[in-house]
Amino acid sequence: MGFKQELANFPREIGRALTLNRIQALVFFTSWWCWTLSCMQFYLLPYTQPAIAETLGVSTSKIAQANTTSMLSRSIGAAIFGVLSDQYGRKIPLTIVFILMAVFTLCSGFINTYQQLIAVRFLFGLTYGAVYGVTMAAAMEAVPREARDIVAGFTQQGFGAGNMLASGFHLAMGNYGWRSLYYLGAGLNVTAIALRLACPEYSLIKEARQEGDNIAGPTNAQDSTDAKLPFWVKFRFAIVRHWPIFIYCTVLMACFNTLGHGHMDVYPSFLQTQRGLSVLHETYVTVILQSGGILGGVVGGYLCRYSPKWVPFGFALLLGPILPAIILPHRWQALAAGAFFFEFSYGAAIGTIGNTLQMVCPHPGIRAAFGGVVYNLGNAISSVAPTIETTLGNDLSTEDGIPDYGRIILILVGIMIGLLALTLACMPIKSVNIEWDQEDPNQAIPDHEVPTKATKHVVNEIEHVRDVEKQVEHKPPNSEHGESEFIENISTRG
Repeated sequence: MGFKQELANFPREIGRALTLNRIQALVFFTSWWCWTLSCMQFYLLPYTQPAIAETLGVSTSKIAQANTTSMLSRSIGAAIFGVLSDQYGRKIPLTIVFILMAVFTLCSGFINTYQQLIAVRFLFGLTYGAVYGVTMAAAMEAVPREARDIVAGFTQQGFGAGNMLASGFHLAMGNYGWRSLYYLGAGLNVTAIALRLACPEYSLIKEARQEGDNIAGPTNAQDSTDAKLPFWVKFRFAIVRHWPIFIYCTVLMACFNTLGHGHMDVYPSFLQTQRGLSVLHETYVTVILQSGGILGGVVGGYLCRYSPKWVPFGFALLLGPILPAIILPHRWQALAAGAFFFEFSYGAAIGTIGNTLQMVCPHPGIRAAFGGVVYNLGNAISSVAPTIETTLGNDLSTEDGIPDYGRIILILVGIMIGLLALTLACMPIKSVNIEWDQEDPNQAIPDHEVPTKATKHVVNEIEHVRDVEKQVEHKPPNSEHGESEFIENISTRG
C-alpha cells in the first residue's frame, strides 16, 4: 500500500480500531484521565519553581532538586502498588493511590521550608510512580488487540495533556498565588477517585475466557488478573530467565525520559527567562507543543503496527534536525512551530511504549509491576537532568547575564537523541510477544515458554538417539553374546 493510500485510510483505520463498547471506553478514559491528572500535579512544580524559590529564599536549582526527589521515589511506589494491582485487581490499589496523592499535593501548598518541600515531594513521588504501570495495564487488557497501539499512544500522552493543564491553570490562577495551584490539584483528585470507583474491573481477556468456558456472571476484582499464583513465583521466573529484558527496558526508558524531562521540565524557565516571554505567550507555546505530542502519540501508535522497533527509531532520528527550532527563534510564534514538530516526533517515538512494555513483559502475571518499575527506574536515572540543566544554566550565562538554558537543552537533548536512536536500533524484537493476552497468568512458566507437543516429541527423539550413541560407544568388545544382547536392548527401547 502506497503512502498516499495509507494517509487516506488513516482516519478510517483510527475509527475502526477505537470501536469500543461502553465499558471498554470507560476503562480507557479512566486510565487516561488518571495518568493525565497525576502528570498535571507533577508539572505544577516546574511552573511554580521561580515563585517557590522566592518564597523559600533559595535558588531555582534547589527547587528543581525537589522534582528530582519525586522522580527517585517513583520506582518504590511503582513496585508496591504494581504488585498489589497484579495480585488483587486494579481498582482498590489505584483508588488508594489517588487518596494519598490528594493529601500530598495539598500538603505541597502549605510548605514553608525547603526541607518540608523535599519531604512532601518525595511522598508525592511514591503515589505518582504507582499510576503508570497500573493504568497502562488496565487499559491494554480492556481493549481489543488492534486498538492497543493507538490507545497506548493516546494514554501515554497523558503526560503531555497534564503539562498542558498545569500550564493553563498557571495562567488562569496567576493572581491567586502559587499555593492555590496545589489546592486545586488536590481537589481534582476527587474526579479520578470517583471515576475509578465507578469503573468496573474489566478484562477483555477474562471475558473471552469466560465465554469459552461458558462461565456466567460478572468478573470481580481478582478475576481481572486471575492472581492465584504467588507473585514471587512469577517474579523469580521472570528475573532468572529474562533479566536482560529488564535491563534493556530500563535503559530504553532512561533514554526516553531523560530526553523528555530534559527539554520539558526547564523549557518554561527558558521561555520566561531567556526569551522573555510573558506567562500568556509561554502558555501558548506549551499548549501548541503538547498538542503536537498528543497527535504524534496517536499517529506513532497507529504506525507501530508495522514495526514496534523501526517506526519509533525513525521518529527518534527526526528529532535531531528539528531540535534547534525549539531554541534558536526569538518570536513566540516560531518557537511554537518548532516545538510542535519536535514534540510530534517525540510523541510518535514514545507513543506505543506502554503496549510494547506489555508485549515484552516476561510473565503475563506481572504486567503492572513490570511496566511501572522499568518505566520509573528509567525516570530515576533521568532524574538528574532538570537539576543539571538548571545548575548549568545558572553557571553559563548569556551576555545579558541571563541563564543560558537554551544551550544546555541543545547539548543534553542532542546527546540523548543519539543514545535513544541507538537503543531503539538494538531492541530485541524476538522478545516481543503480541499474544500475551492468550496466556494464563497463573502458570509458573508462560505458554510461549512451554514447548509444544511437536517440539517435545523432537526433543525426546534427540535424547533417545544420544542415549543410543553413548551405548554404542560403550558396546562390550569381542563378545558375540554381549553384542546380540546389546542390540536387543536398543531395539526394545526403540
